Amino acid sequence: MKIVIVGGGKVGELLSIEFSQAGHDVLLIECSARVLEQVMEHADISGLVGNGSSYDTMMEAGVGQADFFISVTRVDEINMIAAIMAKKLGAKHTIARIRTPENYRSYSFFEESLGITMMINPELEAAKKIAAELEFPFALNVDSFSNNLVNVVSVPVEVDSRLVGMSLVEFKKRYQTLLVCIIVRGRETLIPRGPDVIQAGDIITVTGTKPDLEKLYHDLGAKHERVKSCIIIGASRITHYLLKMLQGTGTQIKVIEHDEEEANRLSLEFPQVSVIHADGSDKKVLDEEGIAHYGALISLTGIDEENVIISLYASTQGVDKTITKVNRTQILASLGEMGLQSIITPKELIADRIIRYVRGIENSEGSSVEALHRLADGKVESLQFAVREGSKILGIPIRHMNIKPDITIAYIIRKGKPIFPGGDDEVKVGDRVIIVTTHPGFDDIDDILTKESAERLFFQA
Repeated sequence: MKIVIVGGGKVGELLSIEFSQAGHDVLLIECSARVLEQVMEHADISGLVGNGSSYDTMMEAGVGQADFFISVTRVDEINMIAAIMAKKLGAKHTIARIRTPENYRSYSFFEESLGITMMINPELEAAKKIAAELEFPFALNVDSFSNNLVNVVSVPVEVDSRLVGMSLVEFKKRYQTLLVCIIVRGRETLIPRGPDVIQAGDIITVTGTKPDLEKLYHDLGAKHERVKSCIIIGASRITHYLLKMLQGTGTQIKVIEHDEEEANRLSLEFPQVSVIHADGSDKKVLDEEGIAHYGALISLTGIDEENVIISLYASTQGVDKTITKVNRTQILASLGEMGLQSIITPKELIADRIIRYVRGIENSEGSSVEALHRLADGKVESLQFAVREGSKILGIPIRHMNIKPDITIAYIIRKGKPIFPGGDDEVKVGDRVIIVTTHPGFDDIDDILTKESAERLFFQA
């Protein structure tokens, strides 16, 4: 496929690397020659210096022949104009990053009248992610499949946990419908198998339904309950979206915002929320506002360092759940060793969403990716595939499939019901199959098979 990307920021860079590694023909348009050169050092792509919303630049880039045109600059208006022009020139699918709520609310107009295929809002995606984290406060990360039917949660294993020393065989006996699909041990990331043993300090990623996860939470020493109170630092766009999502949940919420005008505006829009005009990075302010009495702290200021320090301080004061927004992904590797819990990176969230959408469209004639989540700092992917006629895995017991190493079939969703698969289970047409793998770039459920197995099944068919 030919993919044209406008904007060489972090999102554009992530997309360029991902799509080039998948073997696509990628062209990046960026107005800064220096930024373009930096991205091209990390991705096997073509580059064009220019304005992505310029007609001449688009013609030179051959946008009319593009399968996907993706505009992810920092400016909404440039992204919208570029996507509209690309569609008029003949691009099959157009995607625009839209950040301001006013523009995002006009999505249906832009889609129906002007032909933008997909508009994506990083702040809205971040708010959705935070709301899910508040559902599972003990988890370090939460993702879901099939409308929250199956959840993927990452949890720490403390020294005194009853899980320490437990093999995966023992784990399966105790938690019959839960699966440990990833173990992060220091800098090592494992797709574990039965003989592997859980150790203190591990971060395990588990798939299962909400009711089944309750028993695990109890054994980890944490009873799973929705957070009943939270304090938010910063009245950002994410805060606005999150407050709307939390309306009607009964959650006690306080927001601390240093800008008086913004604090007043938020107070008028959400009269049920306690809004404080103060500096949320000031220890004295946090103490006066009773930070230790809240179930969760969400740090959403525009400065990464402030967010990190605020969350670390909240942890020292006994706050059970901290959620920290971090934009600069290059510092994420060191943050995990600082004791931070959940980390939200809006740019990575929308990159994952775009990749998921492109993969789904790419394979729309056969089995396709319906959902994709990156885990363990991007080293692992969990994917949901729709299984259609012609798939090579149909009608074969799982134990007889020659599956590539480092792949786990976590769940099968059949007619809206989750099935925890065993070796004798078979996949049927219409099923949704959730897998976890360290292999990047899977587009089809048949990609899980070894080459020899896939070829044999092809000739048998």
